[in-house]
Amino acid sequence: MAIATNVDNIDMGTTVWMIASTALVFLMIPGLGYFYSGMVRSKNALSLVFLCMMALAVVTIQWVIWGYSLALSETATNPFIGNLKHWLFLDVSYKPHPNAPTVPGIVYAIYQCMFAALTPGLAIGGAAERIRVMPTIVYTFIWTTLVYDPIAYWVWAPNGWLFKLGVLDFAGGCAVETASGFAALAFYFVLGKRRGFGEEKWQPHNYLNIILGFSFLFFGWLGFNAGAASLASGRAGIAFMTTVVASATAGLVWVALAFRTEHKFSSFHFCSGAVAGMVCVTPAASYVSTWAALPMGVIAGICCYYAIGLNLRLGIDDCIDVFAVHGVGGLLGVFLTGIFANKSVIELDGTVSAGGLINGNGRQLYIQLAALAASAGWSFVVSFIVLKVMNYFPIFRFRVDPDAEEHGLDFTELGEAGYSFMREIAEIHASPPSTRSSIRSFQETSSLKDPKKDMPVIKESVSSGLLTAATTNTTPSVHQA
Repeated sequence: MAIATNVDNIDMGTTVWMIASTALVFLMIPGLGYFYSGMVRSKNALSLVFLCMMALAVVTIQWVIWGYSLALSETATNPFIGNLKHWLFLDVSYKPHPNAPTVPGIVYAIYQCMFAALTPGLAIGGAAERIRVMPTIVYTFIWTTLVYDPIAYWVWAPNGWLFKLGVLDFAGGCAVETASGFAALAFYFVLGKRRGFGEEKWQPHNYLNIILGFSFLFFGWLGFNAGAASLASGRAGIAFMTTVVASATAGLVWVALAFRTEHKFSSFHFCSGAVAGMVCVTPAASYVSTWAALPMGVIAGICCYYAIGLNLRLGIDDCIDVFAVHGVGGLLGVFLTGIFANKSVIELDGTVSAGGLINGNGRQLYIQLAALAASAGWSFVVSFIVLKVMNYFPIFRFRVDPDAEEHGLDFTELGEAGYSFMREIAEIHASPPSTRSSIRSFQETSSLKDPKKDMPVIKESVSSGLLTAATTNTTPSVHQA
């Protein structure tokens, strides 16, 4: 049932918090780009930051044209998709939306736009190092319209069928995490593996970028979850705290599991685990007591860690572990919300709820499972169909040719380099064949040598674009084949 809205109910404090939360979620998008860029080879690093920022631009336009109206229309009566009452943001101004009755409607709309812009950026990570830019831009617009908007409507719109069924998804377990994870899996089935997958050892090229990107993600995620309360209330505080606790717990669990096999601590493993914890707690953030974030973090850390290993054993090239972290983490989070949702927490702002299994409401688990099946199935099937149809036309062919993949997307798709030393390598590739071979021979015979015997020798591989250390002490990552 839609909540009555009135401009007289608008609270300036809550409005300021929502605007601040919007800015925080915006920061997640370049943060995601840096997080991804550090995990791939240096010749592809810039392209991932670029694609994440392009997702922001494309989805913002889509959101204004019709995305917001399709995803969150409060006047649509059908249970599956919104109407076009607010296309071009018509009548989106001061009047509050039922989901945020104390903030202006335009503030809520732009806050939700950041959610929509982040989601395809997550999915694109599954196709990293082998995808063309132009088709991806077109696909982002189509995917947001056909996948994100319907699922968001089902879960959050006043007349969405999952909303009316009583699903508990606080901040995007279905529309953001599960949808992006299964869309990334569809990318794998259409594009296939990267050249050399399973034959070469690939490691993240820049751990500092991973930590920087994770820090932006963590900082922004506090607005992502706490802002979704749409109130400056105790529930926003609970969402803030559960996000921190689940992230910390999953990060520590992941590090411990990795240490058990590699016998070294890893910043990369901590960042991956912490993200998995935030993914898992997102649908539950303001529905559960703070203590529940501890078991949720433990479960997310264990399951997502081993999901990556399972992917590798199955030969699935999930380049940045989008499915293992966001797909599996989203599934876990939505399901565990049905277990740990606490009636007393949900009712802090006057919302009536029977809670989850801990309150004796076993029916909630069936509702959560229905939401998972619908969102995962819809995202995978529709993503796969759209990718296949677009891939049929040469102009929209997604995968770069083998030579472009070998040289790196930064050079072949952008004509730019993320690092100065990569620009020199690009010039080698652009030079005539005779010059190129002589330069390569010179570089191969004059690699940098450290005067200290125990220091690794660092050089750039012309063929792979990967910084490698000539030492036997490098630790392989569980994330890379």
